[in-house]
Amino acid sequence: MKNLPVFKYHPNLYDSDVVIFQRNVCQCCGNEVDAYIECMYTTEDVSCICLDCVASGRAAEQFNGTFVQYAEPVRDPAKRDELFRHTPGYISWQGEYWLACCDDYCAYLGDVGTKELEELGIADQVFEEYDARNEYESARLYLEKCGSMAGYLFRCLHCGKYHLWVDTD
Repeated sequence: MKNLPVFKYHPNLYDSDVVIFQRNVCQCCGNEVDAYIECMYTTEDVSCICLDCVASGRAAEQFNGTFVQYAEPVRDPAKRDELFRHTPGYISWQGEYWLACCDDYCAYLGDVGTKELEELGIADQVFEEYDARNEYESARLYLEKCGSMAGYLFRCLHCGKYHLWVDTD
Protein backbone atom coordinates (compact mmCIF):
# COMPACT_ATOMS: atom_id res chain seq x y z
CA MET A 1 0.00 0.00 0.00
CA LYS A 2 3.03 2.27 -0.35
CA ASN A 3 2.56 5.36 -2.47
CA LEU A 4 -1.23 5.04 -2.68
CA PRO A 5 -3.08 8.36 -2.49
CA VAL A 6 -4.85 9.50 0.66
CA PHE A 7 -8.44 10.69 0.33
CA LYS A 8 -9.63 13.44 2.67
CA TYR A 9 -13.27 12.37 2.55
CA HIS A 10 -12.55 8.61 2.59
CA PRO A 11 -9.62 8.19 5.01
CA ASN A 12 -10.23 4.48 5.68
CA LEU A 13 -10.57 3.54 2.01
CA TYR A 14 -7.91 0.84 2.12
CA ASP A 15 -9.70 -0.93 5.00
CA SER A 16 -12.91 -1.25 2.96
CA ASP A 17 -14.08 -3.63 0.26
CA VAL A 18 -14.00 -0.85 -2.36
CA VAL A 19 -10.36 -1.35 -3.38
CA ILE A 20 -9.33 -4.49 -5.26
CA PHE A 21 -5.77 -5.53 -4.40
CA GLN A 22 -4.60 -7.51 -7.40
CA ARG A 23 -2.68 -6.88 -10.61
CA ASN A 24 -4.59 -5.30 -13.49
CA VAL A 25 -4.29 -2.57 -16.12
CA CYS A 26 -5.92 0.79 -15.45
CA GLN A 27 -8.39 1.66 -18.21
CA CYS A 28 -7.63 5.35 -17.77
CA CYS A 29 -3.83 5.63 -17.78
CA GLY A 30 -2.91 2.19 -19.17
CA ASN A 31 -0.47 1.48 -16.32
CA GLU A 32 -0.19 -1.90 -14.64
CA VAL A 33 -1.40 -1.49 -11.04
CA ASP A 34 -1.73 -3.54 -7.85
CA ALA A 35 -4.72 -1.67 -6.42
CA TYR A 36 -7.78 -0.28 -8.18
CA ILE A 37 -11.52 0.33 -7.95
CA GLU A 38 -14.25 -1.03 -10.19
CA CYS A 39 -17.09 1.37 -9.33
CA MET A 40 -17.81 4.59 -11.19
CA TYR A 41 -21.01 6.30 -12.28
CA THR A 42 -20.53 6.61 -16.05
CA THR A 43 -22.05 5.34 -19.28
CA GLU A 44 -18.68 3.78 -20.15
CA ASP A 45 -17.85 0.14 -19.37
CA VAL A 46 -15.25 0.65 -16.64
CA SER A 47 -13.89 -2.11 -14.40
CA CYS A 48 -10.35 -1.03 -13.44
CA ILE A 49 -9.39 2.49 -12.40
CA CYS A 50 -6.19 3.06 -10.45
CA LEU A 51 -6.31 5.23 -7.36
CA ASP A 52 -3.96 7.81 -8.90
CA CYS A 53 -6.42 8.38 -11.77
CA VAL A 54 -9.22 8.78 -9.21
CA ALA A 55 -7.27 11.20 -7.01
CA SER A 56 -6.06 13.33 -9.93
CA GLY A 57 -9.53 13.53 -11.50
CA ARG A 58 -8.26 12.03 -14.79
CA ALA A 59 -10.75 9.15 -14.65
CA ALA A 60 -13.73 11.41 -13.96
CA GLU A 61 -12.73 13.60 -16.87
CA GLN A 62 -11.89 10.82 -19.32
CA PHE A 63 -15.03 8.78 -18.63
CA ASN A 64 -17.29 11.78 -17.91
CA GLY A 65 -18.37 10.27 -14.62
CA THR A 66 -18.38 10.50 -10.85
CA PHE A 67 -17.55 8.19 -7.95
CA VAL A 68 -20.33 9.25 -5.56
CA GLN A 69 -24.03 9.11 -6.37
CA TYR A 70 -25.61 11.60 -3.92
CA ALA A 71 -24.50 14.03 -1.22
CA GLU A 72 -25.90 16.74 0.98
CA PRO A 73 -25.30 20.23 -0.39
CA VAL A 74 -22.29 22.40 0.42
CA ARG A 75 -21.65 25.89 -0.93
CA ASP A 76 -18.09 25.48 -2.24
CA PRO A 77 -18.07 23.92 -5.74
CA ALA A 78 -14.41 22.86 -5.26
CA LYS A 79 -15.45 20.65 -2.32
CA ARG A 80 -18.23 19.14 -4.41
CA ASP A 81 -15.74 18.47 -7.22
CA GLU A 82 -13.28 16.85 -4.80
CA LEU A 83 -15.96 14.53 -3.42
CA PHE A 84 -17.68 13.51 -6.64
CA ARG A 85 -14.74 13.49 -9.07
CA HIS A 86 -11.67 12.77 -6.88
CA THR A 87 -12.94 10.49 -4.08
CA PRO A 88 -13.91 6.81 -4.32
CA GLY A 89 -17.40 6.08 -3.04
CA TYR A 90 -18.43 3.44 -0.55
CA ILE A 91 -20.50 0.29 -1.04
CA SER A 92 -24.15 0.65 -0.02
CA TRP A 93 -27.52 -0.87 -0.82
CA GLN A 94 -29.06 2.07 -2.71
CA GLY A 95 -25.99 4.09 -3.73
CA GLU A 96 -23.84 6.37 -1.62
CA TYR A 97 -25.29 9.32 0.21
CA TRP A 98 -22.50 11.48 1.61
CA LEU A 99 -23.26 13.58 4.68
CA ALA A 100 -22.05 17.13 5.26
CA CYS A 101 -21.46 19.26 8.35
CA CYS A 102 -19.95 22.73 8.88
CA ASP A 103 -20.48 23.41 5.14
CA ASP A 104 -18.07 20.65 4.11
CA TYR A 105 -18.37 16.96 3.41
CA CYS A 106 -17.70 14.61 6.29
CA ALA A 107 -15.09 11.87 6.32
CA TYR A 108 -16.67 8.47 5.70
CA LEU A 109 -15.38 6.12 8.41
CA GLY A 110 -17.08 2.84 7.47
CA ASP A 111 -19.97 0.45 7.99
CA VAL A 112 -21.46 0.25 11.48
CA GLY A 113 -24.30 -1.32 13.36
CA THR A 114 -25.84 -0.39 16.69
CA LYS A 115 -23.32 -2.61 18.47
CA GLU A 116 -20.34 -0.73 17.00
CA LEU A 117 -21.91 2.66 17.77
CA GLU A 118 -22.49 1.61 21.38
CA GLU A 119 -18.89 0.36 21.66
CA LEU A 120 -17.69 3.76 20.43
CA GLY A 121 -19.95 5.45 23.01
CA ILE A 122 -21.73 7.55 20.37
CA ALA A 123 -24.96 5.60 19.82
CA ASP A 124 -27.27 8.00 21.70
CA GLN A 125 -25.86 11.05 19.92
CA VAL A 126 -25.96 9.66 16.37
CA PHE A 127 -29.39 8.04 16.73
CA GLU A 128 -30.87 11.22 18.20
CA GLU A 129 -29.68 13.17 15.18
CA TYR A 130 -30.64 10.41 12.74
CA ASP A 131 -34.14 10.06 14.22
CA ALA A 132 -34.70 13.79 13.58
CA ARG A 133 -34.35 13.03 9.85
CA ASN A 134 -37.55 10.92 10.03
CA GLU A 135 -36.10 8.18 7.83
CA TYR A 136 -36.18 4.66 9.35
CA GLU A 137 -37.94 4.75 12.73
CA SER A 138 -36.52 1.47 14.03
CA ALA A 139 -32.94 1.95 12.92
CA ARG A 140 -31.49 1.52 16.41
CA LEU A 141 -33.22 -1.84 16.85
CA TYR A 142 -32.25 -3.36 13.50
CA LEU A 143 -29.02 -1.68 12.42
CA GLU A 144 -26.29 -4.27 11.74
CA LYS A 145 -22.84 -3.78 10.30
CA CYS A 146 -23.09 -5.03 6.67
CA GLY A 147 -26.67 -6.17 7.37
CA SER A 148 -30.00 -5.69 5.59
CA MET A 149 -30.30 -2.41 7.47
CA ALA A 150 -26.80 -1.01 7.26
CA GLY A 151 -25.26 2.04 8.89
CA TYR A 152 -22.63 4.32 7.41
CA LEU A 153 -20.63 6.39 9.87
CA PHE A 154 -19.28 9.85 9.05
CA ARG A 155 -17.32 12.39 11.07
CA CYS A 156 -17.13 16.12 10.51
CA LEU A 157 -13.66 17.29 9.51
CA HIS A 158 -14.18 20.56 11.40
CA CYS A 159 -16.22 20.06 14.60
CA GLY A 160 -15.56 16.31 14.98
CA LYS A 161 -19.24 15.40 15.37
CA TYR A 162 -20.29 11.92 14.23
CA HIS A 163 -23.18 11.45 11.80
CA LEU A 164 -25.05 8.37 10.66
CA TRP A 165 -26.70 7.43 7.39
CA VAL A 166 -28.87 4.30 7.16
CA ASP A 167 -29.73 2.27 4.08
CA THR A 168 -31.69 -0.95 3.56
CA ASP A 169 -31.80 -3.68 0.94
